Amino acid sequence: MLTPLDFLSAQTWVLLVVAVLLIRHYIHKKWQVLKKINIPHDPPTILNWGNLRSHFSDPQKFFEKDFELMKKYGRVYGVYNGLIPRIGISDPKVLKQILIKQSHIFPDRQDNLSRVNGKIMGAALTIVTGERWKRIRHTLSPTFSTSKLKEMFGIVDQCTDLMVKNLNTVAKEKHGVFDTRDIFGRLSLDTVCSAAFGVNVNSQDANQEESKTVKMARKAFDRTLGKNLMIFLFVMFPWTERIAELFNYSILSAEPIDYFAQLTDVVIQNKQKSTGTKRMDIMHSMLDSEITEDQAKHETRGLTRTEITGNSVLMMMAGYETTSGAMIFLAYNLACFKDAQHRVREEVKKLIEEHDGLTYEAVNNMKYLTQCLNETLRLYPPAVRNNRQCKKEVTIDGIIILKGVVIDIPTYGLARDETYWEDPLEFKPERMEDMTKIDPMMFQPFGAGPRNCIGMRFALMEVKMALAKLLLDFELEVCPDTPKPPVEIVFKFSTQPKVDLNLKVVPLKKES
Repeated sequence: MLTPLDFLSAQTWVLLVVAVLLIRHYIHKKWQVLKKINIPHDPPTILNWGNLRSHFSDPQKFFEKDFELMKKYGRVYGVYNGLIPRIGISDPKVLKQILIKQSHIFPDRQDNLSRVNGKIMGAALTIVTGERWKRIRHTLSPTFSTSKLKEMFGIVDQCTDLMVKNLNTVAKEKHGVFDTRDIFGRLSLDTVCSAAFGVNVNSQDANQEESKTVKMARKAFDRTLGKNLMIFLFVMFPWTERIAELFNYSILSAEPIDYFAQLTDVVIQNKQKSTGTKRMDIMHSMLDSEITEDQAKHETRGLTRTEITGNSVLMMMAGYETTSGAMIFLAYNLACFKDAQHRVREEVKKLIEEHDGLTYEAVNNMKYLTQCLNETLRLYPPAVRNNRQCKKEVTIDGIIILKGVVIDIPTYGLARDETYWEDPLEFKPERMEDMTKIDPMMFQPFGAGPRNCIGMRFALMEVKMALAKLLLDFELEVCPDTPKPPVEIVFKFSTQPKVDLNLKVVPLKKES
């Protein structure tokens, strides 16, 4: 009869047992952190990879787990990503300290996954940290000033006109039924490329097959099984990111990143060769601020060529995905709630008359349309979770936050919290009438504090312009296969409906 000693020596077995016990002791010690600082949490286990397994069981709906933990433990709870503790916080008083009053202690998003975006995207504003982030943010902020937005308004106007033209074709040839993701995706990509970078990518040309630019924009957010497994590895063992960084590995799809980087290079070359009058778009502003890699080590403003490329690609991709998503959900809500749609249309007509056209000022004064948009962003926030990493140990309102711990901010859960929102699953634009009564910590679709979304005002202008023009020419209606509100969502790069949302446009009779 075989015994364990027939396979290994007694000394080897002793060493193995000691090694297992030491590893178990190490893991157990790591899993005591949240308990020691009195943060409630589900018990971590080996089989659940700490508490991570439930998040990876359906990675596109991880935010629902955040909501479950909020309901279970209250406004402060913890989780273990493998051995790494994180703290979820939905208390608005504490969030105000983290995001605004003590933002210097929480200046960056999480370190995890920050090294595995490749050289180009690793230079993007959403990834960089510390002084480098400050330099890039200070350089880019003026490009989204009121004066710059007014300069870009005419381009947005032209792009939205193309959308209306395409919808007229849809009304004649397809009984008015259109795929919201297709129409609004093409519009948002056309707008960001035209207004921000002065390049026409023909993404809205209805007479041509879907352009390569649109295909690449969609492909940029695809995740293969291999990529998901690598993300899991990096989350479980953050030290592996340093190895991946040496090989310039990226969790993002290489083909679309390379495509947009090459497109950016072409735009830069064309602008540098141009001898005519400059149109002050975002690209020109960045090129005017270009500095060398050596200068970047001590300058407080300016962008290197890699940073110009990385942030250009980021704006193209983020502008495509997040803005189109906001348009999709707003159009869906207005199609479902006809009273709101009628009121928006009347408001648009009135302001056009007052301002002698659909001007920048007219769009900015569309109060009820803004209410509908804000309520849409509450129900379907572009980012379902935000985070900040603690740089030194601090105690806020009795909560001990250790150095290096990441604070998870459950944006999706905040926007559906019954304590702050009456009937949170219902579309009620009237709740957004007086924004001074809305706690900005409970409603932060574009983030909050110094690291909020830099392109927020541009995106809002584009969305309102598009829906205003659409409603001037068409009645928006649901289709037989359109799901009833609230629609189920998933999260990839931004929030999207789980199923394709088809709507219908019916041309309005023109007043004589």
